[in-house]
Amino acid sequence: MTRLDLDQLSVGRDGFRLGALDLQARGGEVIAVIGPNGAGKTTLLKTLARLVPPLSGSAAIETNALCPVAYLPPPGAVAAGFSALHLTALGRAARRGWSPGLAPADLEAARAALTRLDVSDLADRPFDHLSSGQQQLVLVARLMVQDAAVCLLDEPLAMLDPAHATAIERAVRDLADAGRLVIASTHGLAFAARADRVIALGPDGPAVLPPGEALSPARMAQLFGVAVTVCPCCGQPGVA
Repeated sequence: MTRLDLDQLSVGRDGFRLGALDLQARGGEVIAVIGPNGAGKTTLLKTLARLVPPLSGSAAIETNALCPVAYLPPPGAVAAGFSALHLTALGRAARRGWSPGLAPADLEAARAALTRLDVSDLADRPFDHLSSGQQQLVLVARLMVQDAAVCLLDEPLAMLDPAHATAIERAVRDLADAGRLVIASTHGLAFAARADRVIALGPDGPAVLPPGEALSPARMAQLFGVAVTVCPCCGQPGVA
């Protein structure tokens, strides 16, 4: 069983500091991270991914998985001339050990992930020849094949059309249903509304809340300084 425990975790860099965060999370959850630009969403995810050291406190992950953590960087962070299939399959590198090259099983898993996201037609195309949205889908596929216990996604829905955004959201929920813990930063309020919990990064520090409370008009006004309405058709929040 995967377990993440944050004890008074404070993160930051370059003079920025995010207040202390306490969180106990388990595999099977989808946790959305929301907040305005510059609030610390990426810094929090990078700290959990062990790419940035914490300023104070601790972040402990308990799991039996071969790959404890997988990280999806923000859009535009990856440049590579590999084919989409090859780049996706490289997500299986932790399974290769000292063995060079990719095994047929790695390519099979990569093809399945690309098909799952409805972009199997991109398999043989160079990654750096794809659109920003297509690159995002390939990188999500790469994360999926890692079979990580904790999946950290930085803006996974950015630059995607509605159909592919829906495919990503389904994939995120599938990861959680398979026992993984998913933590994703987002500016998509509808995605946050369907999460199990929300980490709201505001001027008073981080707060872990149920979606309804995190997306309340008062909280939205505090975070973004805008009024929020609720769609009469789907009941999801939107910015007025």
